[in-house]
Order: sequence, then C-alpha cells, then structure tokens
Amino acid sequence: MAFFLLRWWAPFVATTGSALTILSLGPARDAVWYHPRLAFVAVLVLTAACAVGAALVLAVGLIRRLPEVALLGSALWVVSVLPMVHGLLLPGHLYGPNPGTLVAVMAAVPAALLAGLPLLLDGTGAGLWLARRWCSWACSWAALAAIGGAALLLWPNRLPAPAGGWTTAIVAVSIGGTAVLSLRHLRLFAIGRRAGSLLVSLGFIAPGLATIAFLGAAPLSPGWWLAHLIDAVGVLFAAAGLLWMHGRDRSLALVLRPVLTREPLVALELGLTPVVHDFIAALERKDPVTRKHVVRVAELAMRSGERVGLDGVSLRAVGLGGLLHDVGKLLTPEAILSNPAALTAHERTVIERHPVDGAAMLAPYPHLREAAAVVRAHHERPDGTGYPDGLARAEISFAASIVSVVDAWDAMVSDRPYRAGLPIERAEAILREGAGAQWLRAAVDTVLSELHAAGPVSVPRLTTAGRAPTHAMARSEDDIVDACLPALAGAD
Repeated sequence: MAFFLLRWWAPFVATTGSALTILSLGPARDAVWYHPRLAFVAVLVLTAACAVGAALVLAVGLIRRLPEVALLGSALWVVSVLPMVHGLLLPGHLYGPNPGTLVAVMAAVPAALLAGLPLLLDGTGAGLWLARRWCSWACSWAALAAIGGAALLLWPNRLPAPAGGWTTAIVAVSIGGTAVLSLRHLRLFAIGRRAGSLLVSLGFIAPGLATIAFLGAAPLSPGWWLAHLIDAVGVLFAAAGLLWMHGRDRSLALVLRPVLTREPLVALELGLTPVVHDFIAALERKDPVTRKHVVRVAELAMRSGERVGLDGVSLRAVGLGGLLHDVGKLLTPEAILSNPAALTAHERTVIERHPVDGAAMLAPYPHLREAAAVVRAHHERPDGTGYPDGLARAEISFAASIVSVVDAWDAMVSDRPYRAGLPIERAEAILREGAGAQWLRAAVDTVLSELHAAGPVSVPRLTTAGRAPTHAMARSEDDIVDACLPALAGAD
C-alpha cells in the first residue's frame, strides 16, 4: 500500500495539513478577511449540501440493510449537522456573540467518530457487540446530532467553548480517528482499485485536518475560510464515494450485509474486472471443479494474508493470485486434467506448464501484474526443486507461498470424481511435514493458524467470480480476452 500512500494520501495530507498549520499558527492567523454575510451564506450552503449527501448515504444504508454504509452515513450526518448549527450561530446574523458556535464546530468530528465507533473498533469484542446493533446505533447518533444541534440553537450560551488543553486533545483525536478510517479505505482502494474507495479515503481525513484551525486561526481569517472549505469538500467527497460505490454494486447488497473483519475480500470481489470474470468463467466452462477450487483458494489465502497483516497491495496479489493460479490449465488437455492415474513423464511436463502459461495469459494486463507473478511462482519450493524457475526461499514471494500452501490444502481435503478428500488431520500433518522444504514454514503456520481460528471455506463468499453480469460499455483491454477465451475453454 506504500505506493498509494506516497502517490495520493501523503501528498494530500501534507499539503492540506501544512497549509492549515501555516495559516492557523503563522503571521496570517489574525489577518481577518471580513465578509460576515458571505461567511454565513457559504457555511450554510456547504453544510446543507453535506447534510443532503450524508442523509442519502444514511438512507441507502438503512433501506438496503448495509451496516457499514449506514454507520458511515451517520458519521457524515453528524459532521454535517453540527457545522450547520455552527453556521447558524455565527455572530451578527441570527445571534449575537456566543460560545455555541465554537462548541458546535469543535464537537463535530469527535461526535462523528463516536457515531462510527463500531468501525473504528472493528475486530474487537466491543466492535462486534456494537456491530450487531448497527441500526439503532446509527439512528441514535443521527438523532443525537439533530437534538444536540437544536439545543445549541435554543441555548447558545449554556456551554463554554473548549480552550487550552481541550482544544489540543480535540485536534489530536480528530486527526487520529479520521486517519484510521481514511487509511482503512485507502487499503480497500489498494485491493479493489475502485475510485470510490479513494474518494472516501481522502474525504474522511479532510474533516480531521480541518480541525488544525482550532489551534489558532481567528474567525474569518484565511485559516478559518480554508478549514471550512476543506471540511465541506471532504464530507462531499466521502458521501459521493459511498454513493458511487453503492450505485455500482447495489446488486451485491447481500454480500455487504455483515460488518465483519474481512472487508478486503468484499473489496476484491467488487473490484474484479471483466477480464478476471471472463477467465474464471472460462475455467468453469472447462471444469466446474476447478472454478470451485480457485474460489476457495482465493478466499482462504486472503483470510490468511489478513491474519498476518499484509498490506492492501499484497492482499490483492494473494486474492487475485489465488483466483487465477490455475488459469493456465485452460491450455491443458482435458484428458490430463481428469486422469485419475499416475501421470506419464510427458503428461507431467505438459501440466507443469500451467504456471508459465497462466502468467503469460495475464501478462497483457497491467492491473494483473502482481497476480501474474504469484501465478508463475505458486509451484516453487523453498528447497529449490519446484517449477518452473527453481526458485528457493527468499526468491519466492510470501504471497505466492500462501497461495501454494492453500492450493495444496484445498486439493488434499476436497473430494474429486476419482477420489475422496483426505481427513483434515492428515492434510495438516502433510503440510507440517513439508514445511521448510516443499512450502515456506511461515506460510504453513499462517494458513494453519487461520484454519484453526476460523475453519475452512465451506460456503465461499466470492459468489460472483466468473458470474458477474456483462456490462454493455466498451471494455478496452478486456475486449481482447472476449474473443479468445471461449476457444481456450474448449482446448484439448
């Protein structure tokens, strides 16, 4: 994920954060650009637009029963409504000088983080408990924001504005919390390469960065104006990204229902391009058993990669590598694939070409470059006796090693037309016996740890792989495959 951090996230954060810091703490901190009516109208228009977008996201999440969308929509609603109250309370229009305008805007991001707490605590016991109550949690925080905003409008002088150490704490919590949500969606972008995830990622960090203005920017100073602009643009980016993704993926609502710790698997599925679907569909036409095998391998491999904290780019390589590791078998004669007897030397030579053939089939597609490397190396061995390149130990990527272990595991425990699968205990023993020679020991330990913790893939969640509806739009590089895959599927 480092590439995407350096290319998108870090420049945005550095540029925005530096500009706000200079304007809020430098010589221009008190240089007021005095246009109170413009400020009043601009803040209300921007926050109203944000509130509309947030309400749409929240409604989509509640109506479609999408927990994560609803929780994010609730957080966006909070960070829109309270700044709107801040705008209404700006002195000189509907109200005189009052601390409520600062209370509203300074409470916005921390309150929004509380609305999104089930997502921030994802993977913990408390997060799971909250996730089961996602609907009431999202609705409660949406209501609390409206009630709290109304109370501030009725009693704008009741609460003192935060100052001193409280201000610093609010800024730190705001930037830290929004960064967690932002980096999480950047990781999903690295896996699925979907523009909506990038918009959401940048959108979530923006309101946190905007709180830097609390450290010293005077009202109506350049820092004050910039903070309001960044906050509004961030919320609009996040809302637009979420609505964009929903618009594309509404047919996958059932897949997105649970709030789990395995969103990367969903991100991978949503980001599968037509060319990947075509490859998997071709495998299924040639051998339905192989399609089921590669789907299980991809899912267990990604679960295992998550267990050891692989970054988004590596998880994408593991997932796509697992899905496509046997694509080279489209060129393998059916008689060899279905032969239950021991292979002849010639037959073994033919079937051992599938890693090279598979990598060559993926080579024309830049977005499958990492997957192609995994496909080529998934039969390499740490002791150097694997194929096709005889790689050893550190020469074999960890992504390829995970796919290799999961491939072997699934092949051993799965029933085939000509034999029954091995008992799980025996398959585990074989993996442990081969650790260090046939498979990388760390990869064996990782996969077995995941199997012990969560079990094998009994009902795959990658339900649409190879079965997604064909899009009417032109598919550029994918069109190259449409013409040749049907022929490859029937090759013998």
